Amino acid sequence: MKLATVCCCITLLTSCSIDNSDNPVNPIDSEEPAAYTILYYGHGGGNREYYYLQKIADFYNASPEALKRVNVVVQYKFSTAENIEKQKYFGADSCQLYGSKSIRWALDPAKTFEEQAFDPASIYGADNADHTSPDSLANFIKWAVKAYPAKKYMLIVHDHGGGYTPDGELPEAEPAAAARRCLVGDDGHSGHFFTAKSFRRALTTSGVSFETVFIDACLMNNLEYQFELYDLCDYVIAPTYSKPSIDGAYRMIPQVLGQPMVDIEKALDEYCKACVNSWDIAFGTETDDNTPNYTDMTVTRTANIPQLGKVLREFTDRLCNTYTNGTDAQRAAIDSCTASATKVQLNQANYDAVKYVRSIITVLPEVYGDDFYNQMKAAFNNCILAQYFSHYLTVHKYMVDYSVLLGAEGAYAYTFWRDNKETDSPEPYAAYIYADNGDQQLYKLTQTDNPEYYSAEPVGEASNWGSTLAETYEQLAFDRIVGWSRWLRLNKQWPNMFCPNDLYFELPMPKEQDF
Repeated sequence: MKLATVCCCITLLTSCSIDNSDNPVNPIDSEEPAAYTILYYGHGGGNREYYYLQKIADFYNASPEALKRVNVVVQYKFSTAENIEKQKYFGADSCQLYGSKSIRWALDPAKTFEEQAFDPASIYGADNADHTSPDSLANFIKWAVKAYPAKKYMLIVHDHGGGYTPDGELPEAEPAAAARRCLVGDDGHSGHFFTAKSFRRALTTSGVSFETVFIDACLMNNLEYQFELYDLCDYVIAPTYSKPSIDGAYRMIPQVLGQPMVDIEKALDEYCKACVNSWDIAFGTETDDNTPNYTDMTVTRTANIPQLGKVLREFTDRLCNTYTNGTDAQRAAIDSCTASATKVQLNQANYDAVKYVRSIITVLPEVYGDDFYNQMKAAFNNCILAQYFSHYLTVHKYMVDYSVLLGAEGAYAYTFWRDNKETDSPEPYAAYIYADNGDQQLYKLTQTDNPEYYSAEPVGEASNWGSTLAETYEQLAFDRIVGWSRWLRLNKQWPNMFCPNDLYFELPMPKEQDF
């Protein structure tokens, strides 16, 4: 996927940093609270500053009528001065002034984005404050709902995302693990990021019940996060694939929420559709069947997640029992499903949960039967309020519902790729294997005579990735409810390392000469 290069240079106002956390803030005048307050909490992401600021600016394109009924409050942290300077979008003085600083303001329809975001009074808090501290997010939420009360609240968390992996659940991540990005990723704080548990802790500490939590970050529509948030909000919006930095139709959010007598499910459906359409339009792929455009968005009804958990628990119980006590033919059938599981991101260990579950139920009718198949189908479908995919994904049937971690014998793999000039396609050449006991081993991958199989040769000594499966994955609500770690440990078949097409993720690669 190629993004158009946008060239501009922005010079911002200069000011000393101030802390306006106690400044008096007057809510929009009204006889009663606004219908909604939208809370945006984002970070520059190290390499996407310009695009992210443009997305925030899109709030100002909502209609004046909608902005009379909807408050929009923003807290945004810039990347480091060094990273901003690399993007060549800002003047040198602005890079030094705003690098690693936070800005906070409430949208005033009478002003422009530039007038508010780059007003010296918007600079907030200490320099290089940890944006991924649960206290930081919780304090922003408390400030916003007190200063801008509303009948209902929507939280948008925006930055890079990396789905869920146990090595990304470390409270103080090492730089190598921080590269997974998890959720947000404060480049001014050695790559600190929100984990599933710390993100939940931030929302719980705030004491606010959100109608909608929008995780505007790559790869975040996974079961591990959905189960972590189900009792903290009514709806979760998240993409399963990676998402572009451009557009995203933020103007539509106050527009749909600001409708009189809003039907929230219809409104979220409208936004979800507009968001994905905006990317097809931006890339010119509305009718292009051949240019890859991996963009999607799903809205989940969290009220139905407990029922999904109940059915998935039964599915996992039967799967583990069959793999342990069943016939060789049954185990071979399960292994075949695992070996052909649909990978969501080329290098990640996350796979299409719905397709994987459905494939196992289908090949084991004697274990599950039609009634259970229908129960599982209903449980997933009842969670999905809205779901849209790019034209390319739809045409090629690469739609993914939810992702879930897969591996073998308690371990999972993170794979590195390079372009094969002879075949003009990507090929794996290295992988880190993360064992359930905390061991981490780098392997060199070599293709065998069968193009679908690779041999793995260890490189160097094993190290430690910082925790264990028991101390990370098993602490998740998803695992406590479903017991998925039982299957991760029991399964002996490594899942398919490929995904539908050449999806890349912006991460540092090990040097080839290391092998």
